[in-house]
Amino acid sequence: MVAKFHDIKLKDMSNEEIRRWANILPYDNIVVLRDQQLDKKDLSRVYNSIGNTLKTDEFFCDEEYPELMRVTNERKDDEKIGIFADKELDWHSNGNGRPSGVECCVGLYCVKPGKNSVTSFCDTRAAYEDLNPALKLELSKIKCLFKFENNTFYDLDEDDKELVMFENRGEYARGTIKPLVYTHPFDGKKGLYFTFHYIQKMYKVPQERQKFLKEVLFDHVFQDKYIYHHDDWQPGDLIFMDQFHSIHKRNAVEGDRFMYRTTLDYSHVYDTNKNNQF
Repeated sequence: MVAKFHDIKLKDMSNEEIRRWANILPYDNIVVLRDQQLDKKDLSRVYNSIGNTLKTDEFFCDEEYPELMRVTNERKDDEKIGIFADKELDWHSNGNGRPSGVECCVGLYCVKPGKNSVTSFCDTRAAYEDLNPALKLELSKIKCLFKFENNTFYDLDEDDKELVMFENRGEYARGTIKPLVYTHPFDGKKGLYFTFHYIQKMYKVPQERQKFLKEVLFDHVFQDKYIYHHDDWQPGDLIFMDQFHSIHKRNAVEGDRFMYRTTLDYSHVYDTNKNNQF
């Protein structure tokens, strides 16, 4: 589930070396690199070497490098400068409420970790693989309506521009229909797409059965053996998280915390030959 690297320094690698190294990303749901010490220019080069950086939410992106979204509780002139400031974020993947689909990968780079900052990651591929065959078969036939609604996983005030940002995107309001069992487009493996806060409806499934399945999956998916807690954030930590077969959450933030988040589509650099990695 988690691959950790302590001796790789992306800053010292060429664009081609970074691209080749990135071939591991579809195989490992979570990739952790420590002590990277990257500035914004370095981060932009790393991400653009790996894949296409996707459009972020314009309110909170960096002015010089718009692929870098600020995730912070810091303020300027008493105004928010970043998204998801300091409250708890419950289990989710990024983009799971919009029809444009699941982004391939999200990179999260730590500038300031804050105090007692913990980000948790759940491997929904491993959780799926451990289900019994009968339940796998049933789940494979189910499609769900996924839709963002305020206060389901992150509490926003009515006049908060984060909420305005979501509401102004019609795609979030409409939601999207996706299978509950998601086949990874790169390696063909199956996993659960279980962003349960976003599930508004399971099509062609009776209400009582929907409730039962949600409870069963909740108890199964969130077992300790499927979860990695990154509980020692340090400046320079860079985490890549697959958005097909992993979900993540964050505890409430104490003290100043500043991260850069970037969304990547790395499909054009994907190499099915794992031996060709850096």
